Amino acid sequence: MVFLGFCVKRLAAVAYWIGRIFEGAGLLLTGVLPALLPPAALTKLIRTHYDRRYDDTYILFTSDAQEWPLEQWEEEVLARHHIVSGNILVLGTGIGRESIALAKRGFRVIGLDISRSALRMAAHIARKTRVPVTFVQADFLALPTHPAHFDYILLPSIMYSSIPSRSWRQTWLRQLTSLLSPKGLAVLQFLVDSDPSTKRKMVGEAINWWLTKLPGANHLYQPGDTCPQGHFLHAFQSEQELRQELSESGVVLRELNWHGQYLVVAASSAENPK
Repeated sequence: MVFLGFCVKRLAAVAYWIGRIFEGAGLLLTGVLPALLPPAALTKLIRTHYDRRYDDTYILFTSDAQEWPLEQWEEEVLARHHIVSGNILVLGTGIGRESIALAKRGFRVIGLDISRSALRMAAHIARKTRVPVTFVQADFLALPTHPAHFDYILLPSIMYSSIPSRSWRQTWLRQLTSLLSPKGLAVLQFLVDSDPSTKRKMVGEAINWWLTKLPGANHLYQPGDTCPQGHFLHAFQSEQELRQELSESGVVLRELNWHGQYLVVAASSAENPK
């Protein structure tokens, strides 16, 4: 039995080693997708990911519906920018955490998400807590072109980084601020590249740069573009990269918290960024 136990232990070690090899290969392969696929194809991956993420949400959670409070950084942003009332649009509302918490404070809230399952759950929680929230099924990337005059817009869950390519993000930002009232504010979360440089990462970026030179490749690829779990994200490499992107888009930056991974932009006005 001792010998059998030793053999099992060795086999487990080999299986673990093989698993790590396949995991590394999978990360390397998904990492080249942003260099191969155009932005339109990358957005389809995002939609597919969130549709699957919220599959059966209503069935799984309806019997145990609950609400969640705002996070500490959200509380601080509301207080610092004197956000106390008005119309607010929550993009990517999911199952309604932010939307319901804000509606309880008296905001008039519209929560938008692409997932029907998530919205059914959000509506269920809102009914149980007896707060009025309007939920709309739509793609946050497909913003309307006419001004809607929201007082505030919130894009949580680092979803700003899910917009593929710098130019697409800049165009989307200009459309977003057009939806704000003259003194309106938009609060966005983004992803920071906090991983140290590794050999695999450097190899992946070298492969991606080579791939972008091929006909039909994605020439809008940037370092930091990746597809973890099969959907696109851009991890900003430095605060300067993000500030330059915002400056070129023409939006007015009110606050940028690099470590907190959120920013606040305005439709108009003149306050210096923090």
